[in-house]
Amino acid sequence: MLIEPASVDDKPAAILFVDDETNVLKALRRLFHNEAYVAYFASSGAEGLEILRENAVDLIISDMRMPEMNGAEFLSQVFMHWPETIRILLTGYADLQSTIDAVNKGRIYNYCNKPWHDDELKLLVRNALEQKRLREQRDRLSEIVRQQNTALKELNEHLEEKVEQRTEQLNTAMRHLDRAHKNLEKQYVESIKAFSRIIEMRPGIKSGQSKYIAEKALLIARKLGMSPEQKKNVFYAGLLIQIGKMSLPDNLLAEPYYKIALADIRRYLAHAVEGEALLKGLTQLKEASILIRHQYERYDGSGFPDNLDQQNIPQGSRILNVIRDYIAYLEGSMTGEVMSVSAAISQLTMRKESYYDPDIVDAFVKELKDDIIVEEEHSVIEKSWKNSRLRSNQQNAAVARPVIEISWLQLKPGMEIETVYFDDKPYIRNCIVDQKVINNIMSLRENSGKNPVIKIHMGAKSV
Repeated sequence: MLIEPASVDDKPAAILFVDDETNVLKALRRLFHNEAYVAYFASSGAEGLEILRENAVDLIISDMRMPEMNGAEFLSQVFMHWPETIRILLTGYADLQSTIDAVNKGRIYNYCNKPWHDDELKLLVRNALEQKRLREQRDRLSEIVRQQNTALKELNEHLEEKVEQRTEQLNTAMRHLDRAHKNLEKQYVESIKAFSRIIEMRPGIKSGQSKYIAEKALLIARKLGMSPEQKKNVFYAGLLIQIGKMSLPDNLLAEPYYKIALADIRRYLAHAVEGEALLKGLTQLKEASILIRHQYERYDGSGFPDNLDQQNIPQGSRILNVIRDYIAYLEGSMTGEVMSVSAAISQLTMRKESYYDPDIVDAFVKELKDDIIVEEEHSVIEKSWKNSRLRSNQQNAAVARPVIEISWLQLKPGMEIETVYFDDKPYIRNCIVDQKVINNIMSLRENSGKNPVIKIHMGAKSV
């Protein structure tokens, strides 16, 4: 028999009442009629077990004394099959031993004496159901914690591996980015170098100077402990140092610096300012363009274009100034006299504190030690070669020099011709080649349509 409870928000608890006395079941029905429970009633233990098989029950209140199956036996069966169900025993004062058996076998939650007090029984049921609810919550939370602990354990077991995998992925990505950046930067530098070579194709602009200035400037920047960004800027500025000369007229480019008229000097120096203007708008070359602008500033403040002095001149510009003028001294465009490495260094040293930063001159001179050694070695070799050449010339009358055959394309002034043949016919013998001889051979070749056979004495001008 079933009593439907009043509507409640939460699922109501289900209670099973078991007693073989009809009056007792009626009394229990009346007592819990207005309570928010689903109530089941059974008149025997067997009937109670049948109800339990078909319905979920939260709490059982069973009489102790019943025929066929007493309360202790019934609750023992309940404990075996539905251990989560709360079990309460109704018993008389004379059933103490039976109650003890029920506690032992049926693991009852509590017992209530007959006759009962209604409020006490209601309170007992309410407390039992609340305890069951708390126990179920505890079990649910324990299961959640257990699942989370299991997941956390699995996570911890694989965390190190996952971290290593992720770290390797990040490192791989960084390596790819780093390689891409280096490739891009390399391509950018190669583009600037190519642009520098294009600039030097203009007649009057010396080929190879920009590359030399850039490489030496980078070495000096390293010696001076400049930052990577500063070293990069001074290198770029060295490669593009002559870009402003593209705007100069041919007559200024053709003249060495020492021959330029005073009225044209300022126009010539202005190529530094124009070089900065040409690079304006190129973000990566902004700092390099500033170094190019100030390449003619002097340490004492008497330079061009802004009369900056000492540390007010960008350090990169002070480096470019020293190396550029060093080349000019070597080739003679500064003074009209071609100089040795040692002589060019003397010019730089004499102008420390006036034209040049003394620290940069000193650093550059240290860098040039190898050049000085090479120059001295070349001087020794040249003297040895001259002495050998003299001895060879003295022996020429007695010792015949070997004769070799060369192409007409290799013919140069100063060579000593043994014979020149056209179509097996001798054209010229035993003479020193000059430009007139070369022109005559070229003309005859064009007219005859045949290549000459040219033989020369070895030991004359190098082929």
